[in-house]
Amino acid sequence: MRVFITGAGGGIGSAIKEIYQQNGHEVIAPRSTELDLSDIPAIKKWFAQNPANYDAIIHCAGYNHPLLTARMPQEEFAKTINVNIASLIEIMKANDSYFKQNGGYVVGIASLYGSISREGRAAYTSSKHALIGLIKTLALEYGRYNVLCNTVSPGFVNTIMFQTNNDAQKRAELAAKTALNRLAEPSDIARTVYFLASEENTYLTGQDIIVDGGFMAGSYQ
Repeated sequence: MRVFITGAGGGIGSAIKEIYQQNGHEVIAPRSTELDLSDIPAIKKWFAQNPANYDAIIHCAGYNHPLLTARMPQEEFAKTINVNIASLIEIMKANDSYFKQNGGYVVGIASLYGSISREGRAAYTSSKHALIGLIKTLALEYGRYNVLCNTVSPGFVNTIMFQTNNDAQKRAELAAKTALNRLAEPSDIARTVYFLASEENTYLTGQDIIVDGGFMAGSYQ
C-alpha cells in the first residue's frame, strides 16, 4: 500500500509514518520545504510533477498560532485554513482518478477543537470544524468507490506544538482532567489512524473518532 502523509515531521505525523513503515507500507511524506501546504498554487505544481497514485492519504499537517479574533490578521487566518484544510482538497483532486479506480482510505487529523473551542483559537477551531465536515462529505462522495474517509480528533498530545502553546501548569491541568490522568503520546494517535487506513477497516467511514483519554467525558467536572 502506498501511503501519502502530510505533516510527517511533527510529533503525531512522525509516529504515523513510523507505524506504516514498520508494517511494510511505502510512505511518501514530503517535508514542508518540498511541499508548502500554505501555498495552493505550489501544491498544484508539485502534483503536476509528482503524479498521485496513493492508496491512503493521511492529512496530519497542522498550523496553530493562537490569537484573539479581533487581533488576527486576515493573512494568518488564510494560512491556517490553507494548511489545515484547503491543501487536503487539492491533494484529493490530484488522487481522484486513482481512488475511483482502486478504492482506499483518507484520514484527516482533526482535534477536540473540531467539537469545542477556546479563547484565541478562532482560526484553528474554524479549520478543524471544517476538516471534520469535509471528511464527512468525502465519505459520501467516495463511498461508491470503496474509499473510507474518517477524521481522528486527538485530545491533548505531548508534542512540541502543544508544549509551545501551553505552559507547564496548563499541561498538568489538562492532563489531570483526562480519565487516564495523562497526556496522549503520538503513538496513541498513530495506532488509531493505522486501523482506520488499513485493511483492518472494512466499513467504518464518515466518522470523527475522538482519542482524548476520556477528557470530553468528564472535563466539565
